[in-house]
Amino acid sequence: MRRLKSVGALFTMGKTMLIRSLVCAVLILAPVSGFAQNAERGVTIEVDATVRSVDPETRRIVLDNSSTGESEIIFAGPEVVNFDQIETGDKVKAVYTLGIAARMADPGEVDSAVEVDGQAMEGEKPGALSGTMVTLILEFLSFDPANSVATVKDSSGVEQMIEVETDAGREFAAELKAGDRVALTFTEGLAVGIVAD
Repeated sequence: MRRLKSVGALFTMGKTMLIRSLVCAVLILAPVSGFAQNAERGVTIEVDATVRSVDPETRRIVLDNSSTGESEIIFAGPEVVNFDQIETGDKVKAVYTLGIAARMADPGEVDSAVEVDGQAMEGEKPGALSGTMVTLILEFLSFDPANSVATVKDSSGVEQMIEVETDAGREFAAELKAGDRVALTFTEGLAVGIVAD
């Protein structure tokens, strides 16, 4: 059994179990046809667990991962609403999504970041979600197909070399011309909640 320090929220349980799963995950390439207008890849991991025990005084929850049998101990902070609804035997589902996409930037588009957080309303089954999407606008400088390395300049003027790891990404980079503006978007999201049997 693995013991975690106080994590402050039920959805952190999902990150703990999922990070180990993510290390073993293979990123799936989204198909791109015709002219390479974009390149994307991403992975979604789902983990199911069962509540083994709940201690209302310490807000300690022991979860058993349904796939691996491993146990996790978490401490739910005061922001976990409806804590009193969590019972032994409850089923917990965590869904973690990670993705990256490159596309031609829209005219006038600038760097941006969006964060989304939410939790169950009072009286609903306990659950939470968290997500982030960051888009960087890069000026394409060159692509070295022999080494699969693209050179770009970020919005602060710093040049960076990026290894292009997929065929779709290499096809996309090969179509670009020096001075093209590319939007590189990173997304990450996690939703965790008690689910019906």
